Amino acid sequence: MNKKNKKEIKIIPLLIIFASVSLLISAILILITPQKETIVQNNFVNNNYNQTQTTYKKIDFSGQKIFVPEFFTIFQAKATLNLEDELANKIIREYQLEKDEKMGNYWIKDENFLIKNVFENRWSFDIGSKNESAFVPIVIEEAISQCTNFYKKYNLDLSLIAQKNSILYLGGTLEQRETDQKDAVYLQIPFTYELNGFPVFYENENNYPFFCKIDHNYEARKIVFKDSYQVFEPAREISSLSLDQAVKNIKNGVGSIIDAQSKIANVIDLNWIIEADLYAVEIEYRYDSELKIAYPFYKFSAKLTNSAGINIEAKIITTAVASAVQK
Repeated sequence: MNKKNKKEIKIIPLLIIFASVSLLISAILILITPQKETIVQNNFVNNNYNQTQTTYKKIDFSGQKIFVPEFFTIFQAKATLNLEDELANKIIREYQLEKDEKMGNYWIKDENFLIKNVFENRWSFDIGSKNESAFVPIVIEEAISQCTNFYKKYNLDLSLIAQKNSILYLGGTLEQRETDQKDAVYLQIPFTYELNGFPVFYENENNYPFFCKIDHNYEARKIVFKDSYQVFEPAREISSLSLDQAVKNIKNGVGSIIDAQSKIANVIDLNWIIEADLYAVEIEYRYDSELKIAYPFYKFSAKLTNSAGINIEAKIITTAVASAVQK
């Protein structure tokens, strides 16, 4: 055996030892390095409100950037209150509503009627007026108090916050329309949970989960509520995603159009968007009924142009923390 071969034989064990040590070091680094936690990505995260999915050719963010905390708290639903039992059935008994067998989820007596929307798991109770008086401007705080008193009447102390910036001021009687606050005959007041100061919505719904309509006599005329109420507690913290990454995620299909409006079309094709201008953004939490958690999302206001050249005003949500499809 020549000297060259002997030298190669000596080097081989050294290479094997070096490779083994390298693998061991890599394994140790993986174990001691914290892995980036992700949320399981359920269907509502990338399905639009109409169950379609969107492909974007061009997407840009032109709005003003907002403060994004380094970490977000993930909240677990530790308890659920069944509002069908605790509220809907009590309303039926108190107002002596009778079920309409032909219409199904519909109860009525006189001017009062209760409807259950099984698709959105939402109840709507319309109440006839008892008193009529001269019109006076509605005081917002008093109207909010009357809404919360409706729930307290049924021994429900729900931690719901009135969303004052989203109140609708309505005028007219038969055909109601938006008007100025001073001329409003009705206030439609949305309510929801707030977690760390952010409002909570359900999955990819655009509507607030609860709302109440009060007239100028301070009577509740309409109460809308989900069929369950969740009690949340902090579970853990997860690193936030940057706005830039969120926009990239929408481009890559991790996003849901929760509302789309056009001035010229009733049916809007959302499958292929030629151009998307995201011009404003806010943070909100959304409740995943399958995971039983509420976690943060970015909600963008956007101007879209689809493949037919139709201009669309839209709301788009995407997660504000890392998420991944469960394998």
